Formats: sequence, C-alpha cells, structure tokens
Amino acid sequence: MTRSEFGYFCAGVAAGALGHKFYPQLQQKLAPYMAGAMVFAQQAFGDAMKNAMEAAEAMQAAGGPVGADFFSAAGEPADAAAADPAQQASRGAA
Repeated sequence: MTRSEFGYFCAGVAAGALGHKFYPQLQQKLAPYMAGAMVFAQQAFGDAMKNAMEAAEAMQAAGGPVGADFFSAAGEPADAAAADPAQQASRGAA
C-alpha cells in the first residue's frame, strides 16, 4: 500500500467516523432531499420497467424468431439463404 493510498484510507475512515457521529443530525437535515430523490428514483425505475415491458411485448407480437434477419446474408431472408446450397458451399457450411 502506498502512502497516498494509506492517506485516502485514513481520510475515508475519518469521514465515516464523523458521519456516524453526526448521522441523526444529518438525517433530519437531509430527509426532505432524500425523500425527493427517492420519489424521482421510483418514477425513473417505473418508466424504465414500462419501456422494457413494451419492448418485450413488441418482440413477442412480431411472432418470428428474434434476430433471424441479423444473421442472414446481406439482407436476404433467413429461409432463402438456408435453401440455396450454392451459398452454403461458398460460406464453408456444406
């Protein structure tokens, strides 16, 4: 451990000790701010979950396998690439 790391460690211990000593006073002073922050965090989490559920439902509603067009060659449908043996041989998947 270097001297600067030891200094940061000691500063962290001192800050933690002071925070523990003055925690009841800090809690009373910061309670309104923390309440507002918690409301904001709950709303943000709710919005993120709503967006994730909408995206999952959209993928399920699509009906096809997710990502099938990503793996097809140059925008061809996945079924057309699998049906052409010449393309499979040129790719080395014979």
